Amino acid sequence: MKPRLLVNLGLLALIAVLATIAILKPGKNAVESTPLLALDLQGLNRVTLKNKETLVFEKKEGLWNLTAPFVAPVNQVRVGQLLDITKAVSEANYSVQPDDLAQFGLDTPQAVLGLDDMTLQFGSTDPIKMRRYVRIGETLHLVEDNFFHHLTASASDYVDKRLIPERAKIREIQLPDLKATRDQQGQWTVEPNAKTGTDLAELTSVWATARAIEVKRWNPVAEGEPIRIGFTEGPTLEFVIINKSPELVLGRKDLGLQYTLTAETSRELLNLPKPKSEAEPESDSDHDENFIDGDGEPGEDGDESHDGDDG
Repeated sequence: MKPRLLVNLGLLALIAVLATIAILKPGKNAVESTPLLALDLQGLNRVTLKNKETLVFEKKEGLWNLTAPFVAPVNQVRVGQLLDITKAVSEANYSVQPDDLAQFGLDTPQAVLGLDDMTLQFGSTDPIKMRRYVRIGETLHLVEDNFFHHLTASASDYVDKRLIPERAKIREIQLPDLKATRDQQGQWTVEPNAKTGTDLAELTSVWATARAIEVKRWNPVAEGEPIRIGFTEGPTLEFVIINKSPELVLGRKDLGLQYTLTAETSRELLNLPKPKSEAEPESDSDHDENFIDGDGEPGEDGDESHDGDDG
């Protein structure tokens, strides 16, 4: 038994050694996660994206803005996701010659990303692992293809869907049936003959947080009822009501854009009452307690209904 046990232990030790060799693979360097492009993204000032159109983003006071094909504030997170493409892992890279570009879809790239003086060209995908071909200079890279939707997005896809700037403090709201102004003490003054009973704090909050479900070019620019939102700092924003139903569509002439919002958001932004179908049903008990006759006293009908219940 002892010799056989020793043989078994020896075999187990050998298996352990072989397994370790297979895992560690001595003599072969570990594969490092190499980013597609080592670049200081914070130091960028200009980004150009060419797909079916040419988009130009320029940084001003630390924030990106769209300057072509039209001027508009953009979603900073979305631009950040575009720039993060440079962090994609280069799973393989090779030298590439001009004669070889066609087979990689790089003779006419599907998208070109310019980062200051650096240029990334995006071609087709390899047929086996569906990795994207990316050309930087004379080097061809293969990267996992999980970002291409950012490269093919239109300019309007990058536009900020918020109606007003983040953290802007509203000082004035002018709607078709309401005009209210807030003083330095935070007190609101409503113009005479305007709609009364409005919760101005809630209305302000709705405008401050409203986001469109879609933003697109407004062409041709049309006339409509105006809306003006003024701030403690910065210029007043002016919107035009293009359409009220089934969805609210607001236009900004200065940007040439139109913002589409849901029906519920429309009701809140325009300070409209809830539809009767959404109003809370009035219970019988509430009706009895709130019933007032012409003299301001509980009516006999209300007394009789209670007597009937007691009986």
